[in-house]
Formats: sequence, C-alpha cells, structure tokens
Amino acid sequence: MPFDVPTSTLAARTTLVAGIVLAMAVGIFLFWTAASSFFLIFGGLLLASIFDALSRPLQRLGLPRWAALLLVILVLAVLLAGGTAYGGMALVQEVRDLSGQIGGQVERLRGWAADAGLPVGDGQMQLDQLLPGSGRVVSRASEAGLAFLGGLGNVAVLIFIAVFVAWQPGLYKRGLVSLFPKAKRPRIAETLDDAHRRLILWVAGAAISMLTIFLVSLLGLWLIGMPGAFLLALQAGLLAFIPTIGPVVAGVPIILAGLAQSPTMALWGLGVYLLIQGIESNVTAPIAQRWTSALPPALTLGAQLVFGALFGLVGVILAVPALAVIMVFVEELYVKDTLGGPVPAPSGGD
Repeated sequence: MPFDVPTSTLAARTTLVAGIVLAMAVGIFLFWTAASSFFLIFGGLLLASIFDALSRPLQRLGLPRWAALLLVILVLAVLLAGGTAYGGMALVQEVRDLSGQIGGQVERLRGWAADAGLPVGDGQMQLDQLLPGSGRVVSRASEAGLAFLGGLGNVAVLIFIAVFVAWQPGLYKRGLVSLFPKAKRPRIAETLDDAHRRLILWVAGAAISMLTIFLVSLLGLWLIGMPGAFLLALQAGLLAFIPTIGPVVAGVPIILAGLAQSPTMALWGLGVYLLIQGIESNVTAPIAQRWTSALPPALTLGAQLVFGALFGLVGVILAVPALAVIMVFVEELYVKDTLGGPVPAPSGGD
C-alpha cells in the first residue's frame, strides 16, 4: 500500500507534531499570562533602538560608540528631568485654574436649572453621601501610592533593559541566534538586523510626526490664546506616537480646555486641531513614509484594535512597532524562505 508507514516512523512523527503543538500552546499561555512583562521587555528593546539611532550621527562625527551612547543617555535624562519638573509645576497650576473654572460653570448651570424650576436642591443634602469615609480615602490613597510606585518600578526596569541592550547588543543577539541550528543562524542574524533597521525607521517616522504636531500645535494654540498651550501641544505631540488613534485622542483635551474658557474658544481649538491633522496627514506623513517605514493603514488600525482588546492600553501603544517587527519575520522567514516569495504586484498598481 502506498500509504503504509512503519510504526516507528509514524510514532516519531506523531510525537514530533504533539511536541510542537504542546510547545506552541505553552508559549501562548505564557505570553497571555505574562503579557505585561513581554511588552515591558519589548518597550525596553524599542527604547534601546532609539538610543542606538540617536547615537549613530555622533559616531559618524568620530565619537566612539560608547561615548556617543553615553552622551545620548545623559542628554535624554537631563531633558526628561527638566521637562518633568517644569511640566509638573505648570500642570498643578493649570489643574487648579481649570477646577475653579469648572466649578463656576457648574454653579451657573445650577442657577439656570433653578430659574427653570428644576428640582436641583441645595446640594448640601447629598454632600455627605458623595464624600467617601475616611477609611475608604486611606485605602484608595494607599492603592494609588502602590500603583504609582509600581509604575516607577516598571519605568526603571524598562530603562535598565534599554541601557543594557543598547550597550552590548551583540551579546544578546549572539545568545538568541545560538538557539537555532547552525545552518539557520546566518539567516536568523540577518533577519534580526532587518528587524532592527525596520524598528529604527519606524521610530524615525514617528519622531517626525510627533515633532511636527507639537510645533504646529504650539504655534496654533498660542496664536488663538488657548490657556496651557505648551502642555496641550506637548500631549498632542506625545500621543502622535500612537498612529491613527493617538491623534484623535489628542484633540479631546484641546477642545475641553477651550470649552472651559468659552464655546468660541472651543471652536477655535477644534479649528486649530483640524488644521494640524490636515498638515500632518497630507504633508508630514507622506514625507516621513517616503524616507522611513510605512505600514498599511488598515493593518495598523486592525493591529491596534486586536492588541487593545487583548492587552489593554499597553497593547494599543506598542501594537504598531510590534507589528513592524513581526512583519519582518513573517516576510523574511515565512513568505520568502518557506513560500518562495510574495505574490508579484500587477503592472497597473494595487
């Protein structure tokens, strides 16, 4: 019979397939249960790529790699510390101002409701019910403090991973490549280098968009007299790191800050934000994608939705850079090496 297979061979193949399936199941289970740790490690690798990308121009000027890397880390640390100190003090003052404005608007709304004959009450009856007890206040304060300390710990771990990997990238690359058979190691090393380049290109494109949105936002909000223009522009620029979703979310604080002043200021803020998005979508993004790394928009949004549903906010933030790396491995090791290459594009486009 053509389908007769020796029992020993069949058993060996069955054991191999079962082992592969079990290994995949265990890997998926570990990733699912420790997704936050994996994303923390990937964030460290992403930050290490940023360190490496910023140090390369200094190396071209003649600085040794260790000196260029050390200078980049020190400059970024000083900028981060100074920006945090300034932003923190300004943010506290702006929160106080905004709270007073919102309180005044609430009182006006209560006055309008009272004039209209609506049963608003004096507000004092429900005050004790709205305020939590002292035990709950202490409990929530303790939880917030622990969460804050946990966040600082995660940031410290991320920075240490980034510094260690950026300082000795070859050590970790050789360790990873050594896990594969000798015949596959050159191809795996080449693919890792391609993934590193793709990640740097994506970071460069994101940096161009972030800087453009920050500068244009700052100028536009300053021209219309928006309060807190610097912080609003800064959050808009930082949120541009998250493609598709980030720029949309960045417009909400701008409109709310304008609404705290007047409906007219909110409309001006909306107009400035739409202008910013028009410039970013039609000018900056095409230029950045031409010289850096572009991902299909539908694939980008789909990855953000899936990662967000599975892993929450961290998944949304890191979905696109993770997708950029995953695509390199899929294209190089599966599409090219296993399937023989991608389907050629038609001559007419698309």
